[in-house]
Amino acid sequence: MYIAFKHLHILTAVLSILMTGIWSLLAWKGDATGSRGMSSRAKAIYISHRAVAGLVAITGLAITFIGPWRTMIFPYVGLVVFVFHGIAATVSKRTFTKQDQTAIRRIALIAQIALILLVTYAMRVKNF
Repeated sequence: MYIAFKHLHILTAVLSILMTGIWSLLAWKGDATGSRGMSSRAKAIYISHRAVAGLVAITGLAITFIGPWRTMIFPYVGLVVFVFHGIAATVSKRTFTKQDQTAIRRIALIAQIALILLVTYAMRVKNF
């Protein structure tokens, strides 16, 4: 059971990195048309981006409590980064159609990428 959750966690983590990159590329310029909301393509990418990140968190918590990680700090660092990654994603989504908040959106996107790279590094270091 532990091995299956561990592999599922690694798979969803890699997908989360990929989806974060796709969302960041899409949201970097935002919606220049000034429409009332996000396009259906942007919504689909954002929703799948957040769903995959949620699966990473759920599988991470599962392997934390099934495996030997309960007393170590790594899973909790990952959980904290997941929360801040979600906050940055929400900020980038809310400023997606607002051209006057481009700087805020770009800072949030850079923070998302930095946080996901930080947690990826931390999770890889723990295995050595």
